[in-house]
Amino acid sequence: MRIPYFVLSTALLSATICLSPQHSHAQDAPVNAPVAGKIVKSLKVVFKGPSSISEARVRAQMATREGEAFTDENVEQDIRSLYGTGAVDNVDISSSDVAGGVAVTVTITGRGALGDVQFVGNTAYDPDKLLKEIELRIGEPVDEAKLAAGQQKIRELYEKKGFSGILVNYSTEPDAQGFTKVIYTISEGAKGLVRKINFEGNNSISASKIRDKLKLKQKSFYRVWRGKSKTITDDVMMEDRKAVETLYQDEGFVYMQIVDVRREQVDGKYVDITYVINEGNRYDVAEVALDGTTVFTPEELAKGLSCVAGFPYSGSDVRADEKMIGDYYGSRGYADARVDTSIVPAEGNQVKILYRITEGGKSLVRKLNISGNVTTQDRVIRRELPIFPGDEVNTVKIDAGKNRLQNTGYFSAVDIRTNDTEQEGFKDIDVSVTEQSTGTVNFGAGFSSIDSLVGFLDLTQTNFNIGGKGFRGAGQRFHLGLKYGTRRRDFQLSFTEPWFLGQKLAFTTELFYRDLFYLSDVFDQQNYGLSLNWRKPLGEHSYAELTYTLQNVKIHNIDENASDIIKAEEGEYLQSKIDLSWVHDTRDSVYITRKGHKFEIGGMVSAGGDVDVYGFTLNAAQYFHLPWDTILSVEGSFRTVDGGDNVPIFERLFLGGANNLRGFDYRDVGPKDEFGEPIGGLTSAYASIEYTFPIMEKVRGAVFYDVGMVSDSSFDWGGDINSNVGVGLRLFLPIGPIRIDFGIPVQSDEFNDNSGQFQFNVGYKF
Repeated sequence: MRIPYFVLSTALLSATICLSPQHSHAQDAPVNAPVAGKIVKSLKVVFKGPSSISEARVRAQMATREGEAFTDENVEQDIRSLYGTGAVDNVDISSSDVAGGVAVTVTITGRGALGDVQFVGNTAYDPDKLLKEIELRIGEPVDEAKLAAGQQKIRELYEKKGFSGILVNYSTEPDAQGFTKVIYTISEGAKGLVRKINFEGNNSISASKIRDKLKLKQKSFYRVWRGKSKTITDDVMMEDRKAVETLYQDEGFVYMQIVDVRREQVDGKYVDITYVINEGNRYDVAEVALDGTTVFTPEELAKGLSCVAGFPYSGSDVRADEKMIGDYYGSRGYADARVDTSIVPAEGNQVKILYRITEGGKSLVRKLNISGNVTTQDRVIRRELPIFPGDEVNTVKIDAGKNRLQNTGYFSAVDIRTNDTEQEGFKDIDVSVTEQSTGTVNFGAGFSSIDSLVGFLDLTQTNFNIGGKGFRGAGQRFHLGLKYGTRRRDFQLSFTEPWFLGQKLAFTTELFYRDLFYLSDVFDQQNYGLSLNWRKPLGEHSYAELTYTLQNVKIHNIDENASDIIKAEEGEYLQSKIDLSWVHDTRDSVYITRKGHKFEIGGMVSAGGDVDVYGFTLNAAQYFHLPWDTILSVEGSFRTVDGGDNVPIFERLFLGGANNLRGFDYRDVGPKDEFGEPIGGLTSAYASIEYTFPIMEKVRGAVFYDVGMVSDSSFDWGGDINSNVGVGLRLFLPIGPIRIDFGIPVQSDEFNDNSGQFQFNVGYKF
């Protein structure tokens, strides 16, 4: 897999406006409500003073709508919702009778602008450092979500420095000029780094096995080298306590207890932690029973249970059963179904597991209410939700919709809840989002063993709106990329519509210009043109992709001492090409892939211009997560092209370099002319096996073996075999991943030496 240029730069621009629905203080507001049932003929929004909330958002938060019945319940809900935005100081909803109904007026007193930020109790950090950390700006509207985020950032800053027991609170008050002053009050606690973690009473599970489950790690040279955090925080202590309980319960210790967790101060810096454990007995499952089932039979539900009589008790299996039962009901319209579990002692060291089910009634969706989206259009959110008004309330689909919205990258938080309505058998689904920055400008420089030093500028907006004010909010993607270096010059302008023609079909159009000087020492290549791409999801893990490319390819600046084979390639070619592929991808991450696979099969046809060729591609990669966080990956590729005697050099196949055979120069494996210059082949195949292991945090070591061949005939395996072994480093940094490899040839042809090659992609941050 090719590692791209690694961005060693800072983000210079993050442009988005984000008003989040966090709860603020509530006030009583006067309401003049007429008799329920009258129709709302008009709804007017009036602002008093400064406001950080738009009229569109006010209307989106309200259940009171024009054309619908006016009710006291809706008015009360509207007041709670508007105060809940944190963007208003006062709400007044009044009404008056008009012909055919009522006219409603909503008067909003907005929050003032931020006038001052003060800190109390801080000794470890000066106010300037804290103000920079929380990113509040004088003069901007007061946003409750940003104040709360600042509170969390201050706490995290202290925790990174080794403080535990930190308390951070904030308050607001108006000043004499009508602005709002924010005061953060900090209780710094004390420093607490872990020296040692001990256990008492752990007779059945070893201390080392328990320590492996903890987030806190005791002091050791190995831990210091790996950069593991040893800072004690209440949140981490709570997570670790839960991890110990889960470990024991999964081993069958149903009634295990952590009697005490002692913190013993060693000196002014270090603390010893001791867990006092009462293991109890290990239990097996005597019986699994279901109670309260009337809609479905116990036999139907029992098929999906993880807990089975006669096997050891496992707390994780019990939680899996509770989720399965909830999903079984929830996916069939029973959104209120509840499971209460009892663990009852049985004979000997056995327990009976009883799942008591409260089924509730079946519900349909009445309305989808969306709030918090100041910039993002409603339709962008609704199209990610696989549930619609009139459908059964399906909690599994609701969870899937929440995941989809989170995966868009438009929102820092997504909350979806079902609420009862006055209509029996109907529920409203309330979707609340908190928007985040989606626009960035990056610039910097990178370096790789393939294309040397290159500077770049990237402008990206992932929530673009090509026809709207501010060019944001339609869920489209815009990208402008410029690269200028010693061995390449690129320009790329692309636009993506993820829902083309209202379907889940991503359509991307791209204009490009590329000067590629790194392909050869004896000629240069220039490509410019247009590509159109369609990508269609096919299930959860696969998609089909169709790409049409119309480009002009120029082979020029050929060295006068080049071979006749290379000189024959000189000229300009108009190419019209179609690529079609199918991909199945189950990888758990593209950042550090630990498990899963990626399989791709595709074909290519170039016709109608100056290039008449066709080709076939098969790529596969499998990843295995092994003990001690080591990873074994196996990948391979087969490609072939054909076009008689007229396959131009830019469609021929090469191996060698950082992407496949790492012990060889870039494109140096395969057929060559009489001077040893690569001319490429018509069939290529390679395989690679790599084992990586952790060295320190965000740094992994690697050992690998690569083997491959390139043949000068289509669908032919007769090329010379070339192979290499090697070692490498993998750096996973906030600026992007960096890969450094050193490969040594084991088998090579007459034109390649055996001295080995460094292959790397390294960047420098500006």
